Amino acid sequence: MTVAAFRILIVDDDPRFRRALHLALGARGYKVDDAAGAMEALALVAIKTPDLILLDWHLPEIDGIETCRALRALSPAPVIMSSGNRSNSREIALAAGATDYLAKPFSIDELLARIESALKL
Repeated sequence: MTVAAFRILIVDDDPRFRRALHLALGARGYKVDDAAGAMEALALVAIKTPDLILLDWHLPEIDGIETCRALRALSPAPVIMSSGNRSNSREIALAAGATDYLAKPFSIDELLARIESALKL
């Protein structure tokens, strides 16, 4: 399967960060959707069926941990959770259903490697 066949959902409340990821992933051929928060993400998952979800831990209405649990109830898509707060724990993210955890800041190359691994490319 080619990269262009995969849809990625970015869930992050920082519009500049979402835009940068959207551009970087789109340039590599992925179909990209984005959401600023949990409610928007849950609505998108119900209609767009992403193949992978990039989820920030700190969201305005519902945190990433609860969002991850809710997403897991709707979708089998791998979830890569990220956080810029070093006190957040990889173990908590994984226990909530995340497939992987990535500390911010991260390089696009590391993100791409983790996406490819999660999608088994």
